[in-house]
Amino acid sequence: MPAQAWVTLIVSGFVAVGVIVTWRQKNRADRRSEWWRRTTWAFERTFSDDDLQVRLGWDILDVLLESALVTADDAQIVQVIARRAVRGESD
Repeated sequence: MPAQAWVTLIVSGFVAVGVIVTWRQKNRADRRSEWWRRTTWAFERTFSDDDLQVRLGWDILDVLLESALVTADDAQIVQVIARRAVRGESD
């Protein structure tokens, strides 16, 4: 096989790896964005006047915090908001 074919093959391999890495990063970012959208929705339920909605919100938050997408910072932020919600500090 000529050297030019090897170079083409190697460059193509690097391009393929780059595309896969970029796709995975975008996919993870999109999934994390959706996680935050769901978390926001759940917190909106926890501040409701309807007890059923409040319980639903807390239950959803429990599930969301078990996700592989949640970071340590995310968990701390959710805990701070949750503490304030429990104390009634929604302002």
